[in-house]
Amino acid sequence: MLKVLVIGGGCIGGSMAIKLHRRGYNVAVVDVDKGIVESMNELEIPVFPEKPEGDFDILILAVPMKVEEKILKSIETDTILMDVSSVMTPFMKIAEERGLKLVGGHPMAGNERRGKDGWDPDMFKDRVFFLSRGNGIDEKTVSMVENIVLTLEAIPLWINPKEHDRIVSKISHTTYLLSLMARAIGKNYERFAGPGYESTTRLSKQNMDMVLDIAFYNRKNILKDLDHVLKTLSWIRKLMECDEFGELENFIKEVVE
Repeated sequence: MLKVLVIGGGCIGGSMAIKLHRRGYNVAVVDVDKGIVESMNELEIPVFPEKPEGDFDILILAVPMKVEEKILKSIETDTILMDVSSVMTPFMKIAEERGLKLVGGHPMAGNERRGKDGWDPDMFKDRVFFLSRGNGIDEKTVSMVENIVLTLEAIPLWINPKEHDRIVSKISHTTYLLSLMARAIGKNYERFAGPGYESTTRLSKQNMDMVLDIAFYNRKNILKDLDHVLKTLSWIRKLMECDEFGELENFIKEVVE
C-alpha cells in the first residue's frame, strides 16, 4: 500500500489522513499541535514534528499558503508532491522553476472549523477535487493521485491552474467578500435573522488567515470579479433610482432561470 506523508494535520490534512488510514494506506502526519498529535495517536496514525527519515510515495502539503511557498522554495526532494491549496498558479510556477514534481490539488470541501475540530473524513464524498499536472508528472503518478482522490470518495477533475484560479475566484473567493459584506450590513441585527441570512453569511465565517492568503495569491482574479460586482451593483442602483423595475425583473430572471 502507498506510503503517504501528510504535512499539516488541520481541517483538510487531518481529514485526508484519517480517511486514507481507514482505507488501508500507510499514513503519517507532520504537525506540532499538541491536540492534533494526541488525537492522531489515539487513531494510531503516527505524527512527527518534522519530516521523518525514510521514503514516501507522496508528500501531501496541507499547510497555509505562505507556509507552502516557503516549503516549495526550500525543499530538496524527488518525491511526488501534492498540495490542497485554494490557489494553484503561483505554487505550480515555483515548483516548475525548482524542478519539483508537484500535482496541484484543491478539494472543493471544508468547513468553518479549525484544526482537529474541523476533521471530517467524509467531507470529500461526491465533491469535486481539482487536480493540475506539473512538470515531470508521468502517467503512473496521475493514476496514483487519482486513486488517492477516489479513495477519499471525491471526484477527480484535471484542470489548467490559471483556469482553476479564475473559476474559484467566481464561486468562492469573491463570494466570500460578498458574504462578508452581507454580514457587515446585518451586524447588530443578527438576532432578527432567519435561515436566509445564515446561509448568505456562512461563507464569511471561514478561517481569516486562509482568506487573507487567498486575497494575496489570487488577487488578480478577485479584483476583476470585484470590478464586475461594483459595476453591476451600480447599474442596479440606477435602475431603482429611475423606477426601472421592469429592467430589474428581467435581470433577476436572467440570473436565476
